[in-house]
Amino acid sequence: MDELWMIRAEIEIEPGDLDLEPEYTKGFMNVITWGSSEESIRKRLSDYIGTFHWNLLSIDEACLVSNMKKSSTALDEMIERAKPNPMAIILGTFHTYREKT
Repeated sequence: MDELWMIRAEIEIEPGDLDLEPEYTKGFMNVITWGSSEESIRKRLSDYIGTFHWNLLSIDEACLVSNMKKSSTALDEMIERAKPNPMAIILGTFHTYREKT
C-alpha cells in the first residue's frame, strides 16, 4: 500500500533552468510523494524529473511522513497538497550550490 514520503534529494538541473545562472546546476530539494518503498519513490522521482531533463544524483533522506518528528510550514503545505492525490509529486524549493572548479 502506498504511503506519503518526504524525500530530500540532490538534483542536477539543466544550465539556465529555474532562472538561475548557468553555473548553478546542482542543489537540494524536498519532495513529497506517494510510494510503497524507498526504491519506488526513488524511481518515481527520477522518472518525473527526467521529463525536465534533470538528474537525480542522490537521496539524502527519505522517510514516511507519518514517522516525521517535526516539519516546517512549507513541508506541511506540501503534505496537505499531496494527501488527496495519490499521483502527487510535490517539489519544494531548489536550494542550489556552485561546484568549486
